[in-house]
Amino acid sequence: MSNWDYVDEVDIIPKLPPNFDELRESKKWQERKEALEALLKVLTDNERLSTKVSYAELIGNVQTMLAKDANINCQALAARCIAKFATGLRSKFSQFSAPLLPVIFEKMKEKKPMLREPLVECAMEVGRTMTTLEAGQEDVLVALAKPNPQIKQQTALFVAKQLDLVASAKQPKGFIKAVTPVLGKLTSDADQDVREAAVQALGAIQRIIGDKNIKSLLGDVASDETKIKKSEKEQAKTAPPAPEPSAKSSSAPSTAPAAIQAVEPVDVTDPWDFLDAFDLLSKIPDSFETMIESKKWQERKEALEGLSQLLTANPKLDPKGAYGSLVERLQKVLEKDANIMVAALAANCLAGLANGLRSNFQQYAVSVAPIIFEKFKEKKLMLRDQLITCIDAVVATTSLEAIGEIVLAALSKPNPSIKTQTDLFLQRAFMGLNSQTMPKKTLKTLIPSLIKHSGDSDSEVREASFAAMGAMMRAIGDKPSLQLLADIVSDNLKMKKIREYHQKALAESGPAESAVQSIQKAEAPPPSAATPKKPAPQKRQEPEEEEEETEEEPLKQPVVEKKKEEKKKMAASKENAENEPPVALKSEMLLNDNGDKAQRIKEEKQLKLVKWNFQSPTEEHISQLQTLLGNQAKVSLMSQLFHKDFKQHLAALDSLIRLSDTSPRSLLANSDLLLKWCTLRFFETNPAALIKVLELCKVLVELTRDTETQMTTEELTSFVPYLLLKTGEPKENMRTAVREIINTLTDIVGPLKMTPMLLEALKSKNARQRSECLLVIESYVSSVGIGPLKSLTVERIVAPLVGDKDTNVRNAAINVLVACFKFEGDQMWKAAGRMSDKDRSLVEERIKRSGVKGGSGVPNGERGAKVVVPQQQPVVRRPASRCGIRQQEEENVDEEAHRTIMNTTFEKPSTAARSRYALRDDVASSAIETLKNALTVVSTPQPPAASNSLWANSTMSTFLQKRNHSSSSITSVDTSDNIQRSINNISSGLQDVAQDAMYQVTYVLNQPEQRHLVDRRADLVFRASAAQLDMVVEDFTAGKDVTATMEACTQMLFILMGGVDNTQLLEPLNASPETVKAIITAVLRGIIQIGSSDTGHTMARSLNRLAMRLIYRVELSNLLCGLILAMTESIRQDAKITDLVSKLSSKWCDELEKRRTQLRASDIVEVFNGFYVCTLLDLKMNINHPYVLVVDNYLERVILQQGDVILDAARRLAHPHMHLVNMINKILQVMKEQSIAPLMPGTLDPRVAQQEDEGVVVRSGIIVSMHNILRDPSNAARHMAELIRHANEKAADYAQFVVNHPCGPLIDALKQEYEETGGELVIRYPPVVERLRTMYDLSLIHLGGALTDKYDQITPPRSDAVNLSMMDSTLVGTPLSRGGDATITRARGNQIRPRRTTNMTREKLADIKMQLERVKNGN
Repeated sequence: MSNWDYVDEVDIIPKLPPNFDELRESKKWQERKEALEALLKVLTDNERLSTKVSYAELIGNVQTMLAKDANINCQALAARCIAKFATGLRSKFSQFSAPLLPVIFEKMKEKKPMLREPLVECAMEVGRTMTTLEAGQEDVLVALAKPNPQIKQQTALFVAKQLDLVASAKQPKGFIKAVTPVLGKLTSDADQDVREAAVQALGAIQRIIGDKNIKSLLGDVASDETKIKKSEKEQAKTAPPAPEPSAKSSSAPSTAPAAIQAVEPVDVTDPWDFLDAFDLLSKIPDSFETMIESKKWQERKEALEGLSQLLTANPKLDPKGAYGSLVERLQKVLEKDANIMVAALAANCLAGLANGLRSNFQQYAVSVAPIIFEKFKEKKLMLRDQLITCIDAVVATTSLEAIGEIVLAALSKPNPSIKTQTDLFLQRAFMGLNSQTMPKKTLKTLIPSLIKHSGDSDSEVREASFAAMGAMMRAIGDKPSLQLLADIVSDNLKMKKIREYHQKALAESGPAESAVQSIQKAEAPPPSAATPKKPAPQKRQEPEEEEEETEEEPLKQPVVEKKKEEKKKMAASKENAENEPPVALKSEMLLNDNGDKAQRIKEEKQLKLVKWNFQSPTEEHISQLQTLLGNQAKVSLMSQLFHKDFKQHLAALDSLIRLSDTSPRSLLANSDLLLKWCTLRFFETNPAALIKVLELCKVLVELTRDTETQMTTEELTSFVPYLLLKTGEPKENMRTAVREIINTLTDIVGPLKMTPMLLEALKSKNARQRSECLLVIESYVSSVGIGPLKSLTVERIVAPLVGDKDTNVRNAAINVLVACFKFEGDQMWKAAGRMSDKDRSLVEERIKRSGVKGGSGVPNGERGAKVVVPQQQPVVRRPASRCGIRQQEEENVDEEAHRTIMNTTFEKPSTAARSRYALRDDVASSAIETLKNALTVVSTPQPPAASNSLWANSTMSTFLQKRNHSSSSITSVDTSDNIQRSINNISSGLQDVAQDAMYQVTYVLNQPEQRHLVDRRADLVFRASAAQLDMVVEDFTAGKDVTATMEACTQMLFILMGGVDNTQLLEPLNASPETVKAIITAVLRGIIQIGSSDTGHTMARSLNRLAMRLIYRVELSNLLCGLILAMTESIRQDAKITDLVSKLSSKWCDELEKRRTQLRASDIVEVFNGFYVCTLLDLKMNINHPYVLVVDNYLERVILQQGDVILDAARRLAHPHMHLVNMINKILQVMKEQSIAPLMPGTLDPRVAQQEDEGVVVRSGIIVSMHNILRDPSNAARHMAELIRHANEKAADYAQFVVNHPCGPLIDALKQEYEETGGELVIRYPPVVERLRTMYDLSLIHLGGALTDKYDQITPPRSDAVNLSMMDSTLVGTPLSRGGDATITRARGNQIRPRRTTNMTREKLADIKMQLERVKNGN
């Protein structure tokens, strides 16, 4: 470890001179030199640089000076500084290496040592920081191709020096393969220095990859022995020194030459790695398929000979090809062709494929190996030799463990030739193994067959078995072998034969040293004092002394010592078992844990993979799954998954289910492939396997749900349709398992994604499957309502099944329609379409018997949190009887106004006196009427005569009318949950529900104390409104009446953005850029499509003015980002929208002048970059295009506002567009030259996510009870009991309430009367009536604004419900959401208007009326 590791990190930027940048940018080279010398001194004094500081700008400036400075002194200093940066940052400098190398190589043309030496040093240090040489491969190749000899020489020397630092085990194969031919050509260069440098680089390569490989890469150059000898000399010279000898061997004298000690020419590199991959499939002639199926053996032979020649000439094959069909064809020929020559050629071709694909062939090994073993029954040498070569090549691509079952089956064959060749195959396989690599379980299963063969009647079988057991003994050692061969250990003749073959194996390949070492560690007694051949490294001295003592001790107390040794062995084995659990390690290796899943799904979307859609599995689908799963799964697992025996499937399923405990991430990473494999098993009939498959499916989907992993549409459609097939199984336990899986999937993706597949499954002929799917659909409707599923036409698809022949299907279909009726009422019949009278009567009878009321359904919310639908909350349709209550007001619009130009908002105001916003004409006229009625005094309700009728049953019946059956009604303005629900329902597809939700949000906006609950949800309101506006435009285009919905939406948005209030007192609305883009696009699309019609001018003008209000009220950074995003999106879809967005640029610039505020540079620069990439790169627009010029104007204003921070933000981008960088540099340069300072310079801050206020407005229990007594006198006794309970719990608060609140004494009097009468409040009693009337008057004054009290600051104003003519001059009570309490929402009937000011002078009223008239007339 070097000293650098112990040095503290230092930030050098504060240590630079204050005028460093001025000196660096100076036109005088002496001053630039002075700046670089100061930087070099700081870098030299501080060896290790801080990795927490960004040096990107500083290094970039130094790089520019190295590349462009005309003075050689400055260039040399710049090179030295870069070298110091590289040594100070080390691996953290790698990000700058790639762009620096071309600059350094280009400067190598300088011959002056003053610059060349720093450049060489700089190149070496920069190269050391690179993670791999392949990162700079292209730059090196370009430099070697330069005509300048100095560049070629220094680049070749750079390659040589960098490769000297590389170990053979970590060779950059791609870099070597690309560079070696180029260096070979440079050995014939005219310049001697270039030739020598190239030879030196080739010597470094030869050291790494060996003589054979470099000759194959050099080609013709390798025939020049002179150059090869030179490279060998350079290899010996430039090879790195040998490692230092260990402590024990350091004293031994070394007699070998230094060069020989330094280099051990061990060729560890496989020449196959440096071969080019050959695309075999594209070179196979078109006639191959025809000839291979020909009835003439000569034509089949000719086809296979051509294939064999291609394989021989091209040993390395392209692994990306789909070889499944070719392998299958060759298997078929090998297995069934009667001609021995053709079969031999097929075996030869299979061997060539195995050798050419290597590990990529392992997926086919399981299917090829049984055929080869079966073919061993042929005794002819022509075929047998090819089969031996083929089986060896096939097994080399996989493992003995993977084909263990296949080998065992071959050993059990009665044919002696098969047994002989299988035994000999095992002998060859054992010769390549040792005790560590030998699959012990597989070996234990094979040994009994080998022992049996040792007594076979055929001598060749016996000899082959002895040879196999002898090779096994060499691999694992004597003692383990004797334990395995316990059955024949006493047979001296057999053991003699086995030992003879053991000795032959030792003589042929030597002992398996690793096997001996592992056996000694596991079974041998404590090591003796004899020195082993390879002593263990870092062996401490104390254990050696203990070992020497143990040699003298055994004779004294042998029994005790033996017991001690046994205890030590037991303790050691126990410790090893605890520290190294073998099961976990093996389980983790079954499946790879990587990120290939996303790439697979992407390729399936792009149709690069075969779509997983079939009536029954095809060979193409199975082959593709084998290829994809074979790249991720262990060979042994693959052999079990695709085995023909279902028992192997059960074993594989057990292993995969265990992975959920040991390695769940590997299951998630391959869940798509495993679920596809499960769908293949669904087409099989074995019940045990099916139950196990469903268990695995359940594990996978529960793991996906519990880890909140996203499940894509491709995964669902590849699995769910085939899972639904199992709902038709006759066994209940299978159907139960399927239901559990479907429920879990619903929790993951929601009913909206599951329902289409369930509806498709209703086409099945299996009645049980149809009924099960209908039950699931019914549960979805009950859970989330029919609103989210409306677009799927559930009723229309289910209705025909009411007449199904099967009773269960009929009942299930009827239940679905009843559930829909519960939510939609009579609208369900319209959605269901035409039904026969018989079917309709069945449904009506079920509705009647069940007692369901139309439109009364309330979603239970069990699955609401997971449902992804356009309407974010389930909606409830009001009964038809409610539809006629709300009457639309007549539009008070002049005919002349209809003839005005629609889109005048985007033009600049003609007069300065005009308001900065505009109100739509119909809103203006309604607001004026509202203001006229503002001062009207509404008398309190008078009780009727006390003789014949009750107040609570006559006059108060109007007072107590309740609003029912409305999902969006804010039944308690105290809870933000109800506000959230109403905002979500704005995007409902049902106009009645959407309008009701908009009125409720408008009501909350009119309450000053509660307006913030909506303002902080402005992002959600805008998103829902954008979705609703899009639906309104579609309905308008389809010829539907959308006037009411458009009016409600524009009024709500207008009031959200200020209404008639002074907008300067309101905080900017903080909507996200995506939301701004959505609402602006929706509004402008409405202007274009609605305004182009004859009947839509009024709505288009409203949208026009709404667009301007967005400019004035949205936060500037998000507004600008939203505008740019809207342009970027619309420029591909609708140029008209782009034109309108472009016109808004001047308005945004005006707002920037008025609202001087900091802008978020990072977000803004990112969207600018996206626009330029879209227009200039993707759409190939000219930089002088009007759209580009508009965005350039935006960018200029932002830079003038923020300054250099915009450049810093651009540097953070991964891939900044050239035009963006050029514009920023150009504008900053002009600002610098003209001494223009930024208006509000800022810094880069991370973007903070907007947090929504989920606060709840709370009133005290005493206040709530008081209001309920007032609003619901028919239940006054119950409310009084609640008040007494609150008063007893908080006596001090109640006493303060009685003293300070205007209604306090009256409430206290009622409380005493309630207690005196034993818990009764009789409304007919005159004192009670009088007190209620007085409380009512006081509440009107208090809530109207005459009084202010801290006890009732949150109560909604009664004035909106009482004094407005549009509210029918009637106070309406509605139940609270909790406990049956009551509060004020809005009156039934006409729509809510913008909030008005109750205390207003007549002069102010006249002024506002004049302004609104001016707006209306366009002045």
